[in-house]
Amino acid sequence: MPGVLSYREGFKEYRFPIFEEDGEIVFVASPSYQRFYLFFFFGGWTHVPTLLPALERERITLRVVQHLRKIGHCVRVMRRIATEQNKYEIHPELFEHRGKASEILQAAGFFCYSDYGSIDLLQKEYGLEVCGILEESKVEPITRALQTGFPQWHFGNHYYKDGGHEPGWRFAIYMFSRCCPGGDCDGAG
Repeated sequence: MPGVLSYREGFKEYRFPIFEEDGEIVFVASPSYQRFYLFFFFGGWTHVPTLLPALERERITLRVVQHLRKIGHCVRVMRRIATEQNKYEIHPELFEHRGKASEILQAAGFFCYSDYGSIDLLQKEYGLEVCGILEESKVEPITRALQTGFPQWHFGNHYYKDGGHEPGWRFAIYMFSRCCPGGDCDGAG
């Protein structure tokens, strides 16, 4: 699956976002999915909330980076900074991603101001939100187009906003879970 690195260790499996950028592999050190194999109780895999202690995350990150470098890749690790000081962290590259998203939507037959109102940046979650989608029937095709264009962004949601600035449907796609304080579900935040 593009945009996903699966790491299995014993009875645990984690899925991490991974992508290529400027000739290097970017490994995102925050799992977006975790499951355990529970042989005695369920006889299969069970999805559990993604809670990964900091020491375990660092150990896994080191192993993945070493493996990727061993097979010849240049690797950069991306982490979400989980401090109060960086509460309003700015990612300038999201402006480029917004341009890419606009191109993806245009190639899929969706145009700004006629099919949707704008594309907003989600700095905290590291993602984008398409706002002001007036027709509900366009939400699913827009979702599919952006999920294909940004396979490393594993989280997304859509909802209807009644009133205010750009009323209508909204679809957000992002890399870091909104449910985790500081972005890393390790209980530290």
